[in-house]
Amino acid sequence: MHLFLSLLLLSEMTLLFALVFSSSKLRELIAMMLGKIVEGKGGAISLPVLATLTVVFISMVYDAKGIWTEDVVLNAADEVLMVNLVLKATLMGFALYLALITYGFHKYIKGSRPWEAAKEKKSI
Repeated sequence: MHLFLSLLLLSEMTLLFALVFSSSKLRELIAMMLGKIVEGKGGAISLPVLATLTVVFISMVYDAKGIWTEDVVLNAADEVLMVNLVLKATLMGFALYLALITYGFHKYIKGSRPWEAAKEKKSI
């Protein structure tokens, strides 16, 4: 699970860096691919996946809170379990956060394109 979440974070960060720091042609290509995912059947698939990840994230935080109480001293096994849950919850929280940033940035790029098209029409 750690490897999957780490690879997910790495791919989302790569996508965001490509959207922010790439040339306009690569940015347009990525925005077009994200648009196809959101408009097609990908939107119907990505929303339940996002909801499932959110529920699992909340469950992990709740489990970690259940293990760690103020009046109980943790033994070594509980500490290892706690660290594992906190690591998974942190990776999943970052993945959800980056997914929301990617979606917002895609909406921003998609919304700014008609403005750029209007500028090009005026200059011609």
